[in-house]
Amino acid sequence: MAAMDIQSMRSLFDVGVLQEAIIAPAPMEAGSWILLVQKSDGTLEHMTVARSKRQKIYKSLDSAVADVTRVGFKSMKLSVAMLNVA
Repeated sequence: MAAMDIQSMRSLFDVGVLQEAIIAPAPMEAGSWILLVQKSDGTLEHMTVARSKRQKIYKSLDSAVADVTRVGFKSMKLSVAMLNVA
């Protein structure tokens, strides 16, 4: 899985390379989220902190959804597969 910042994601979205946005639980970060995008070739990329290769961790779903919207998506998938629900 590769990484890109929001500017790169916007550029790829604008030219039709990005197919889907996925918000998923952040590994090893209870209550936090990550943003993944699926490219037209099927590969996944994760959002990074600006000017960094470090994966961006969202503390709320609202902030992750805000970035999905900034990229240009009108909808996204929410993955709950890794959530521990008691």
